[in-house]
Amino acid sequence: LSSERTWPQLREGLVARCRAQVNKESPTVAAVTMGGLLTAPLTMASTCLGSCAATCACTACKSAVDGLSHISRIAYMILFTLSIFLAWIMRDYAQPMMKKIPWIAHMGIKPSDEWFGKQAVYRISFGSFMFFAMFSVLLLGVKYKGEARAKMHTGGWFLKLTTWLLFVIVPFFLPNESMVVYSWFSRFGSSLFLILQMMILLDFTHAWNDSWVNKEHNGWVAALLTLTTSSYALCIAGVVVMYQYFNPSGADCDRNVWFITLTLIMFVAFSVISLLPQVQHGSLFPSAVIALYTVFLCFSAMDSQPATDACNGMGDSRVPMAWGMAFTLVSVGYSAMRAGSSSDSFTLTDETTPLSAMTKPLSMAMDRDGGNNDEEAGSSGDNHEEFEPIPYSYSFFHFVFALASMYTSMVMT
Repeated sequence: LSSERTWPQLREGLVARCRAQVNKESPTVAAVTMGGLLTAPLTMASTCLGSCAATCACTACKSAVDGLSHISRIAYMILFTLSIFLAWIMRDYAQPMMKKIPWIAHMGIKPSDEWFGKQAVYRISFGSFMFFAMFSVLLLGVKYKGEARAKMHTGGWFLKLTTWLLFVIVPFFLPNESMVVYSWFSRFGSSLFLILQMMILLDFTHAWNDSWVNKEHNGWVAALLTLTTSSYALCIAGVVVMYQYFNPSGADCDRNVWFITLTLIMFVAFSVISLLPQVQHGSLFPSAVIALYTVFLCFSAMDSQPATDACNGMGDSRVPMAWGMAFTLVSVGYSAMRAGSSSDSFTLTDETTPLSAMTKPLSMAMDRDGGNNDEEAGSSGDNHEEFEPIPYSYSFFHFVFALASMYTSMVMT
């Protein structure tokens, strides 16, 4: 190593070895570099797509919840309809499940399958009643959209759906004695709902009659006369059918005959009264529609008798029951929606201006947004939203749905 020739040779040898090592590892380095260049865009793309999907999902959920806030009445109607169909399904197909619940099936006697079906209806109806009754109490006295309690009616739908499910499930853990109390309480609530239903139907038919008469055209008047005549014809046909099927020969059905005769006398008497000059806005069309609905209620009561009863000539027919349930769903749903959104129809004054509109400050007399405010949730851009009156009574709206829940339990049991 000390010789002069040794150092150049050593330097050249080291350089040659380094070059050989670099040439040996260069394919691996190139492959790694190429793989990184290819996978980096894919990783970035997958990250971006995942973020976009999560953002879209959150936006869709928020839009759905916001959409429910703008159609609150329809959303509550959907919940009410779900309660009806769930009770109907549980009544006819959930008897085996109800028999396995110890605190329901544990009795001194062995109840029938029909009893277990009725228990399912009572419990779902009780949950629906408690849900709407709770909101009716919480929203009592709300007058303006800007109030904190008003947001409970239009917003928070995820929490509302969860609460509704809890109210439907919890009654199945209650003892049978509580359902006995609720069933008796429902009889009085159903009677009150029937009165409201008649008032709603009367208000609707009067508005319908005035709308067609005010058109001042013979075609509309002829159509109104045709509907009136058809309604009375259906009333007479219904009474004849009830006399035939619910008072069969050889059976003592004096109670049925009394109810059918009372229905006939009542709708004839009210039709005559509506033509008296002392009655303001008297017309035969509203009387005909009320008479037709009264005949239907009487028919439903007669048909609800046990199939084995000698006074039930319809027997165990499913067709009248199916039509009756369909009509009940439509009438109950419309009545609840109509009553809840027009509570001024049940006041003792002729004023059509809501109380909240009369108490609104003068500065809010005009709509500065050009009329684009949402009827349910209000406009978020209005600085004076706290003084904007609610379009209908939120508390009364839920009160009618609570009564309707009790009424449907009586219809299905």
